[in-house]
Amino acid sequence: MDGKTVTVNEAQELIKKVAVREEKTEEVSLMDAGGRILAEEIRAWQDNPPFPRSPYDGYALRAEDIRDAGKETPVCLRVVEKLWAGEYPKREIRPGEAARIMTGAPIPNGADTVVKQEETDGGERKVQIRKSQNAYDNYCPAGEDFREGDLLLEKGIRLDAIRIGIASAAGYHTVRVREKVKIAVLTTGNELCFPGKTLCPGQIYDSSLFMIAERMRELGGEVVLAEEIPDEEETIRTSLRKAAGCADLVVTTGGVSVGEKDLVKDVLKQEGADFLFERVLVKPGSPTACSVLQGTLVVSLSGNPFAAAVHMELFVRYAAACLLGCEDLLPKEEKGILMTAFHKTCKTDRYIRGREESGRITIPQDKEKSGILSSMNGCNCLVKIEKGRERIEKGEQVWYIRI
Repeated sequence: MDGKTVTVNEAQELIKKVAVREEKTEEVSLMDAGGRILAEEIRAWQDNPPFPRSPYDGYALRAEDIRDAGKETPVCLRVVEKLWAGEYPKREIRPGEAARIMTGAPIPNGADTVVKQEETDGGERKVQIRKSQNAYDNYCPAGEDFREGDLLLEKGIRLDAIRIGIASAAGYHTVRVREKVKIAVLTTGNELCFPGKTLCPGQIYDSSLFMIAERMRELGGEVVLAEEIPDEEETIRTSLRKAAGCADLVVTTGGVSVGEKDLVKDVLKQEGADFLFERVLVKPGSPTACSVLQGTLVVSLSGNPFAAAVHMELFVRYAAACLLGCEDLLPKEEKGILMTAFHKTCKTDRYIRGREESGRITIPQDKEKSGILSSMNGCNCLVKIEKGRERIEKGEQVWYIRI
């Protein structure tokens, strides 16, 4: 194996060393924070809830007063207040008293339990309680969710709906996040036709440009340049210079094999790019290369759509995660059980499309070639078939990466 041919793990380690950038941050509204990388810790300013509250519609009272209550021996209490969510109690509950209370309303001082409405006669001025219960039954204490000073969200995590909900529950309206990674996507090939235009003989529509751009947006990147370019040396040169000048990460497809029109690597070398590797011991997409041009990381993928999709997860996603400083985004291997036999022999590691559900994985039985994208519909993982492994039967364990 020459110095420019590497394994998947070696390729990722090489990318990790150069995929760094100065951390720049900005403050954004929580409404616009989805998918962004948190650049600060989120701590609680106060207890949540800041007061004890009722989990049910019912009556707030003293457990001591209903010690002997039952269906046949109800206890009668005087109702002294009615509390809705959003209102605050005006008086303390004393012996023999109760407050009519709604879900989410503050429990008044003196009361230490809430009896559900179904366990009473529903009285407005007086109420009969038909069940005894202990102090702090049906009682949500102040700080039940979190306490003042608690660390709620760590710096460097990716904000999703639940995490945004937690930040808003703590009273945050804006958060400080890392600036998005700027992505340039260049697809090469005379055979490519921009969708919406009429195909000429010998052409196919370009799927990779849109697929990669959207995946980068899903991962929190900002696509600042997206171009489809022919197999012409000067056009490739111009586009690469422009991309390196405006992006943190450049992704190219096509032009990385050994054909006469495979010009991307040649142009990169002419421009003085420093290559980290030029080939990866994996199928599909082994000609994938990675270089640094004008200080900008360039990942050059195969022109085959599925091969590009695989290496986008293995290397482009890895690079974006490193540039964002977000471990959440790194591709991680998990164990699953293969529910569809796989009988091909692999001389190198291979990744195949699959669908995972509750740790069980099925794989499509046709349309498996690297030029086919349609059978990826409904797939949510890449299944790793390790080098030298033969005849994987249904029920055997495999590694997979979620996508």
